[in-house]
Amino acid sequence: LSCRHYSRRGVCVPTCRFAQGETREFAQGGECFECHPECERIEGNVTCNGSVRPGRGPAVAAVTSPRVLTRPPAPQGADTCTRCAHYRDGPHCV
Repeated sequence: LSCRHYSRRGVCVPTCRFAQGETREFAQGGECFECHPECERIEGNVTCNGSVRPGRGPAVAAVTSPRVLTRPPAPQGADTCTRCAHYRDGPHCV
């Protein structure tokens, strides 16, 4: 899939939900991925940074058609949150 701006679950979109919307996202390689549920949603600012460490990248979903995925991408780890929704235990939000 080749999009002008970003893609979300196999559909081209003008932007990711970086700073607004019910579910916040980060972008990697032109694709939008959901922040971890333990990240506190921050109004008007990024909720997670989506940093990826070897072996910990977003789950890659298989595309069966330009608009259908066999499974959605998994949220990024709870250690990429800007702030935690509840508590921080070391680098992770819990």
